[in-house]
Amino acid sequence: MERQSPPTERVIRLLDLLARRPSEGLSLSELSRRLDISKATGLGIAGALTRAHPKLVTTQWAKAKRRGVLVDANQNGEGKTIASVYSVRPHDGGPVSTPLHWDEVTPDLDPGDFTMEVVLDRIEREGDLFEPVLHGKQSLKAALASLEA
Repeated sequence: MERQSPPTERVIRLLDLLARRPSEGLSLSELSRRLDISKATGLGIAGALTRAHPKLVTTQWAKAKRRGVLVDANQNGEGKTIASVYSVRPHDGGPVSTPLHWDEVTPDLDPGDFTMEVVLDRIEREGDLFEPVLHGKQSLKAALASLEA
């Protein structure tokens, strides 16, 4: 495996921690009460990724100046709108924001494949992959501390 920079390693460890603890899933109610920690953690992750991979990741909002993948950590704030899980996206075919298993996230993944019909069949077959998030709680303090280390 390619050697990662220390900030990238911390981000990977953080994402791995979040992915491996479904019983302690991210609580949306906790995030709404703790926007300061949520935003700081998001900005920390975005900054670490941008510094480690400046040609691949950006936090630049202006499309004309943007290159790579936008990580918009500023959406972690009061009054911000987001496309939540199972939201129909404004693209041809009406693709749906869909929770995935990590092994499904591959270079050939096409978000357009997840139409309403496909997603409804998927939920019937596999259950709601997002459901554990609604019941677990997890503090972001440790994640923020790991980014600041």
